[in-house]
Amino acid sequence: MRGVPYSYMESAEIGRRNWLVIVLLGLAGQIAWNVENSWFNTFVFDTITPDPKPIAWMVAVSAVTATLTTLVMGTLSDRVGKRKPFILYGYILWGISTAIFPTTASVQNVSLAVLAVILADAVMTFFGSTAYDAAYNAWTTDISNTSNRGRLTAVISTFPLLAALIGAGLSGVIIDRFGYYTFFISLGVVVSLLGLIGGAMLKDSRTLQRVPRESRKHLIVDMFDGFSLHTIKANRELFLIFSSVALFSIGFQVFLPYQIIYLNNYLHISKSLVGVISAVAVLVSILIAVPAGRLADRGYINQLAFLSPFLLCAGLILFSLSRSVPVLAITGSLLYISLVVYTLSTGAWIKNLLPENSRGKFEGIRMVFNVAIPMLIGPSIGSFLVSTFGVPTVLHGETGFIPTPLLFPVAGLISITSILPLITVTRAKGSNN
Repeated sequence: MRGVPYSYMESAEIGRRNWLVIVLLGLAGQIAWNVENSWFNTFVFDTITPDPKPIAWMVAVSAVTATLTTLVMGTLSDRVGKRKPFILYGYILWGISTAIFPTTASVQNVSLAVLAVILADAVMTFFGSTAYDAAYNAWTTDISNTSNRGRLTAVISTFPLLAALIGAGLSGVIIDRFGYYTFFISLGVVVSLLGLIGGAMLKDSRTLQRVPRESRKHLIVDMFDGFSLHTIKANRELFLIFSSVALFSIGFQVFLPYQIIYLNNYLHISKSLVGVISAVAVLVSILIAVPAGRLADRGYINQLAFLSPFLLCAGLILFSLSRSVPVLAITGSLLYISLVVYTLSTGAWIKNLLPENSRGKFEGIRMVFNVAIPMLIGPSIGSFLVSTFGVPTVLHGETGFIPTPLLFPVAGLISITSILPLITVTRAKGSNN
C-alpha cells in the first residue's frame, strides 16, 4: 500500500485491518471525486458545449445534492448505529453511475444533453456522498482518537493527491488514446471493485451505538437541529473552523472546474501533458503530507492552517504567470501542497471537535461549508470571469469562452479570507487563558 508509511500501519489504536480499509475506500472515493471535479467538466466542454454556464450549474446541483444527501444519510447512520451498509452498497452504485455518465453525450439536443449531464452527475453524487461523505468520514472518526487523528488525516489527505495522479495523469493518456467512454467505464469499475473489497472488510466501531427509538427526534428535526442557535453556540469553535473551510474552498472552486480547460485550450497543452504536470505536483505534495501530519499531532494545527491560504495565493499567482510544462509543474505543486496542508490541519481540528454521538449528522453540516457554499459560489464567480474576460470560441457549432489566467489570482485573494475565522478562534482562546 504505497503512500502509507509503515509506522502508521503499526498504529495500535487503529489497527492494520482498518488501515487497509481506510486506504482502499479512501482511494476509491477520491478517484471518483477527482473524475467528477476534473473530467466531468472537461467532458461537457469537449462533447456538448463550450459555454461555461452549464458547468457552473452542474457543480451547483452536485453541491446541493451532496450536502442534502450527507445530512440525511449521516443522520440515519447515527440513528441506526451502522456505517457499513451505507459504505458497501454506496460504493458499488457509485462506480456504476460513474461508468454510465458518458452516455449523456448521445443526446442530440444540446439543452437536453445539458439536463441529462446534470441529472447523471446528481445521481453519481448521491451515491458518493452516501458512501464517502456521510459514512466513510464518520467511520474514520469513530475508529480514531485525538492522539492519532493528525496522522490519520495526513494519510487521508494524500488520497486526493493519489487520485489526481491516477485521475489526471493516467486518465489524460486514456482519453487521448481511447476516448471518454473507455475512461469512465474503467474508472467506474475500479471504484466499485475497491468499494466492494474495502466495504466487505470494514467493521463498525464498537463505540458506535444505535440511538434508542424512544429518544429519537423526528428525522427532519434531528438533521436541522445542528443549525440551531443553541448548537452553534455550543460548538462555536467548530463552526468557525467550518467557516474558514468554506472561504478557502470558495477560492479553490473559482478555478478548479476550469483549470484543465484552461490548460488544454488557452495554453494548448495536451491532456497527456496535463497528466505529467499533475503527476509531478502530486508526488511533491505526498512527500509534504506525512511530516505535516506529524506536526499536526504535535500541536501545530493552528500554524499549518494559517500558512496554507497564503501558500495557495502565492501558488495561484505564479501559476497564472507560468507557460511551460516544467514551470507549471513547479507552481502547480504549490497549489497541491497548500491544499493538502490545509485539509489535514483543519480536518484533524474538526475531527477533534465533532460531538461524539452525532458525527454522521455533523459530517452533513460540514458539507454545507465544505461543499455546498463553495460549489455554489466559487464556480459562479469563475463562470462570470470566464464569460466576461475569456477568449470567445466556437466548438461543435456552439459559442463559448476559454478561461484566461485572471481566474487564478482572483481565486487566491478569495482564499486568503479564510484566515479571518481562524484569527477569531485564536483570540477567543487567548482571552480564555
